[in-house]
Amino acid sequence: MINIGKILKRSAQILWDYRILWVFGLLFALTSGGGGGVGRGNTSFRLPDSHIPPMQHWDVRTMPPALRTLVEWFEKDVLPLIEHPEAHVSTLIWIGVAVLSFVLLIGILQAIVRYVSETAIMRMVDEYEQSGVKVGFRQGWRLGWNRRAFRLWLIDLIVALPVVLAVALFIGGSIVLLIAAINRWPNEAPALVIVAFTGWIFLFMFVVMLIGVFIDLLRQFFSRMAALEGMSTLASLRNGWQMVGRHWKDALLVGLIMLGIRIGFSIFGFIAFFLLIPLYLLLLLPAALIAAIPGALAFGIASLFTTAPLNWLIGILLALPVFFTVLFAPLFFLSALYLVYESNVWTLTYRELKLLETTTPVPASANATFGQ
Repeated sequence: MINIGKILKRSAQILWDYRILWVFGLLFALTSGGGGGVGRGNTSFRLPDSHIPPMQHWDVRTMPPALRTLVEWFEKDVLPLIEHPEAHVSTLIWIGVAVLSFVLLIGILQAIVRYVSETAIMRMVDEYEQSGVKVGFRQGWRLGWNRRAFRLWLIDLIVALPVVLAVALFIGGSIVLLIAAINRWPNEAPALVIVAFTGWIFLFMFVVMLIGVFIDLLRQFFSRMAALEGMSTLASLRNGWQMVGRHWKDALLVGLIMLGIRIGFSIFGFIAFFLLIPLYLLLLLPAALIAAIPGALAFGIASLFTTAPLNWLIGILLALPVFFTVLFAPLFFLSALYLVYESNVWTLTYRELKLLETTTPVPASANATFGQ
């Protein structure tokens, strides 16, 4: 058995001593959505139609100039697309292509930063434990910027895709069965059918949550096989599975401890969100000033191709993510510290289990060598 207490303590020590890891952890937190957060309820509402005058009855002349320009642009360029989409098919297609291309570009950039940062954290900690050498940001980025980061992305894709498809098929099939049951027995306690269906969905969600926890545990070993050993994607999956099978007690115990720490951190993050409100107020002005830079650049570029107010909207839409990122930087920093700590725990756990196998050899079939 490995010394889990020693691993937890050493992981915290590395987190404190090796502070360049905080930078990679921040990049990891910003691009992965990790570390928990505060849910947002649906606050949308709809007033009775009598309270909202039709747009053509609005007195545009009494509006402020900026709002007047926005309303006139909406009536001229946007409203026709909504009222008569069949007459603007080509325009809608181009808008869709532009939005999809932008989302795809952002997604690719986020994936690159996320997996390079995660790979760098694991390899930097592993190297630090081997040689005691700390590297700077440039060297750390080089440790992450290689084929191993791409293999981590492939591992996530291979592991997540079957689960997502299974969940989608189950929910779709359940809805079909519900509709069929209500149609088959329209007068025989349809409410009971709906209650039973709801309970079945909640039970399925609980099972999916358990499967997700188990997959997350397996991924910790899959990813380290790829990042630390340089194995291919399939070899990482196979060898990671075998290592968990050989040391399932240790892996399960560490997984349960980390699950408890994650729950505790989520509660702490929820409380911290409100405790940090004074800090958010202090960051309002810096966030606005920093967000104004990409917003102004986007506005200037958009002005070459469009006119007001569309160029203003483009600038605002690109400035808002920067604004909220800076505004909630304290929360992202807390998430970064947690993500680095969690990664440290699993990296040290992997190293300890690997060390056990050098003193207690495993069967030769499980020690196959794989190329870089």
